[in-house]
Amino acid sequence: MNGRTMTTRSPARWVRLVVGLGLACAMLASGRPASARPLYFQNLTAIYGFAPGDDLYACGVCHLRWEGTGPRNPYGAAVEQQLYLGKPIQTAIHDVEAVDTDGDGFTNGDELSIYHTLPGYSCANTSQAINPPPYFQSIITPGVPSCLEPQDIRIDPPSGAFVTQVGLVSTVDITVFNNGALLPITVSGYGLLPGSNAAFSISGPAQPIVIPVGANVTITVTFAPTAPALAVGTLEIASDDPDEPTIDVGLSGISFVSPLAPADARAACQRDLERQMERYSKTHLREWGSCYVAELGGVACDGGRRDQRISKAEATLRAYVGGASDRFCAAQGLTPVRLGLPATCGGSCDAITLRTMDDLADCFVCRQREATETMLANAVGTVPPDLPPNVLGSSAQRCNRSLVNETQKAIRKLQKSLGSCQLKAITAPPPVDCPTSLASNISSTIDRVNSEIDRCEDTTGMAGCLFGLVSDPTCLGTTAETIATELVRTVFAAP
Repeated sequence: MNGRTMTTRSPARWVRLVVGLGLACAMLASGRPASARPLYFQNLTAIYGFAPGDDLYACGVCHLRWEGTGPRNPYGAAVEQQLYLGKPIQTAIHDVEAVDTDGDGFTNGDELSIYHTLPGYSCANTSQAINPPPYFQSIITPGVPSCLEPQDIRIDPPSGAFVTQVGLVSTVDITVFNNGALLPITVSGYGLLPGSNAAFSISGPAQPIVIPVGANVTITVTFAPTAPALAVGTLEIASDDPDEPTIDVGLSGISFVSPLAPADARAACQRDLERQMERYSKTHLREWGSCYVAELGGVACDGGRRDQRISKAEATLRAYVGGASDRFCAAQGLTPVRLGLPATCGGSCDAITLRTMDDLADCFVCRQREATETMLANAVGTVPPDLPPNVLGSSAQRCNRSLVNETQKAIRKLQKSLGSCQLKAITAPPPVDCPTSLASNISSTIDRVNSEIDRCEDTTGMAGCLFGLVSDPTCLGTTAETIATELVRTVFAAP
């Protein structure tokens, strides 16, 4: 291994590498020296006097995920908005003390300093918490020992909606939770009510189903239309919940036939779409990557300059995708449907419906943000907007910079190769199988990324997918391939 120092990461050490507030939280709890930069968790616990072992000495005070990272709960979001205004961390925390962000009748300041309860949760939103501790229910609202009924059923999502091209199949998973505090829930039966459209079908566990406290089961609804239609249906779930013996899950589906534009028009449009997406992707990955590598070296990221450059690149993208400079797509009367693209964006951006080229621009921006977050999480160990709190030594920082750069290069190279191949597939007599035809090229690119770690002399303190509890030496290559494939699929709806 070229004589480099490869540190062994015990479970306790890995906890200290969790990103975002979770990272700050775990570093302080473990006694690891913190960097000079301000840490959200450190400031929060110092202001309210929380110490290890206290119920609120947890990243879940601000995050939906109890261990930290990812989306914030209402309290964390309120503090984050204050930070975006440029306020110091302590000022931001104090400035939301008089607010009742969870709407339970108690201010944030009173909940934290007097009652030691969570200012981001009331009985109305407890289901949003991810992996909460066993005592979670007792620290939601002052004077309320638990928001849970003894026996209770919960369904998520409460309805299922589909927009599907004729001949394709879409699915929605309906999760049935035992949301009670004491007793199991028995689902005696579930099925489609009479009158439901024949394009709907369901699958799931054998009936009846006994769901223990805290557990859940999944029922899958499938929509497989054979003709254009507006379809409706109802999934009924029967259980022994005392106040909700039956729950009806409304189903709706729109099926359509895609009137594809001529191949030459689609090729011209999608050639330009791929070019614009590649340019925007390059800027987004580069700016965020440079920012995080600087932070790993103890140098504050110039977030203003980063955001300005990304904003400029986004404006250019939108000008060419549905905007004033769009000569090949919108100007020719093309839409995502006429390009053969799916009805929705995909990935974590699936809420974006693709009706116009402006919608497609929104999709590109969202999917690129998702791609950059994935790249940073795996190469650095932190997801925006949380900056890396683990300052590295010079040798380890050089190593991390190389990993970030090589991952970005691989994404761009694969994106370009796959995009070029998909353009040929638009007009090729039999469609081109790009993953097969480019297999050798893809493999060599992935191998180059994976071998970059062998050049490192020191990896002390580094985070990311190479250094998890179960480390995977091929994970950065896989990350590059997955990101490039998803970005190209967004442009071409490639298989």
